[in-house]
Amino acid sequence: MNTTDIASFFYPINKNMGITEADYAEADYAKTDACVAMADAVSRTTNHSVYIIDYNQRSFLYVSPNPIFLCGCRPEEVREKGYGHYLTVVPEDDLRRLVEINNAGYGFFYGLPIERRRDFIISYDFRIRQSDRHTQLIHHQLTPIMLSPTGDIWLALCTMSLSHDKQPGPVVITDKANADRYVYSFAGRRWRKQPQLTLTDRERDILLLSAKGLQNSEIGESIFLSADTVKYHKKKLFAKLHARNITEAVGIAANMGLI
Repeated sequence: MNTTDIASFFYPINKNMGITEADYAEADYAKTDACVAMADAVSRTTNHSVYIIDYNQRSFLYVSPNPIFLCGCRPEEVREKGYGHYLTVVPEDDLRRLVEINNAGYGFFYGLPIERRRDFIISYDFRIRQSDRHTQLIHHQLTPIMLSPTGDIWLALCTMSLSHDKQPGPVVITDKANADRYVYSFAGRRWRKQPQLTLTDRERDILLLSAKGLQNSEIGESIFLSADTVKYHKKKLFAKLHARNITEAVGIAANMGLI
């Protein structure tokens, strides 16, 4: 039986955000309605699960129909359960890991100036139960999309995809404003800033050609390398960018302004 409770997921988020019912109604509701419409549009164009967390109401504002996050439930059921869904589908060890990641991530967030608090993306892995006998490692990313008047996270957009790894990777915060990256140390319980990332001309060429849909052999012909050498450089890029595949590597590099 899971011993983690829902309140654990929200420490140290401010309970008094200054958001009232009026902020969800009438003209102001158009803001949250637009966020839902945006997330729904994203869910139609990707095979990732997409959902929006409402930290003010400690609930889910939107849940996409992609089955990865649903674990056999309907979107409406997951919205109704909110974070209770995590307690149902996430193993206890991973719940404790999630709580620590959340707490550390919120601590990092509150250390930022308010005007920069929507500039970061946090990425991490955990397992979910798809059945009584089967668990699946997934890759989760979260970024704030709306802040409260006091600078707290009000709404956050989350995406969830299947991981091709067998073990969880590092917990990474990326600052999309200036390409800074921080990796969380569970041993030291702190964030470690990573050296500034740079790409070689060859790595940049490989990413740009990959973005055009070229395969390893075609990329090699374009930059006078063998397909195996291109594959080797891609492997180094995955490690450098903490990416799991070339699509993710291209996206990370683009978000960081490296290509």
